[in-house]
Amino acid sequence: MQTLTVSLADRSYSIHIGSGLLARAESYAPFIAGKTVAIVTNETIAPLYLPQVKAAVLSLGKSIIEIILPDGEEHKTFTSLDKIHTAMLAAACDRKTTIIALGGGVIGDVAGFAAATYQRGVPFIQVPTTLLSQVDSSVGGKTAINHPLGKNMIGAFYQPLAVISDTDTLKTLPPREYASGLAEVVKHALIFDVDHFAELEANVDALNARDASVLTRVIAHSCKIKADVVKQDER
Repeated sequence: MQTLTVSLADRSYSIHIGSGLLARAESYAPFIAGKTVAIVTNETIAPLYLPQVKAAVLSLGKSIIEIILPDGEEHKTFTSLDKIHTAMLAAACDRKTTIIALGGGVIGDVAGFAAATYQRGVPFIQVPTTLLSQVDSSVGGKTAINHPLGKNMIGAFYQPLAVISDTDTLKTLPPREYASGLAEVVKHALIFDVDHFAELEANVDALNARDASVLTRVIAHSCKIKADVVKQDER
């Protein structure tokens, strides 16, 4: 496992990257203070990874609310946001309730915005399950929903308590989505770190094979690049 810090004064947080993190109770324990955890995910991710996250959180003695949204960018809407708020209100969630965003960029954006707005802000943990979200959208605190008149027009800057990136989730990622994440990694390297680009070239076969150790190293480096950018200009 590799760990790095996004340094933002009192809003600093850690990013944890490695294999098998999603099912470990200790991945979540330091970041859950309240009695209740709301896990927000989608219909694609739920059957794959929700049982593992649930088991880990339940072993900490926490109660769980499951909020499963439809999958896709077209569902990054007020309707999905309202579904999260309504489920939490119906369960009498208080300001210590922690939201876990389990999914790709859409889930991270919607669940993060729900965390920013429920009772003026509750803790949340990003658990990104796509390569693109692990190296980009989960780092930086941008949360939003779309509006019929524009994409990401309604949102907030709201930092998570932690980001937990399990490389095992990339095994089930469709080839097109995996390639999209690799393109972002290459972009980071070309703009900010030519030496890292050389490392990517040297590990093409391992990256195509989705080798966990190489992915851990590559994701960590890309997250460091993104974290440095965020540190200089959070917005």
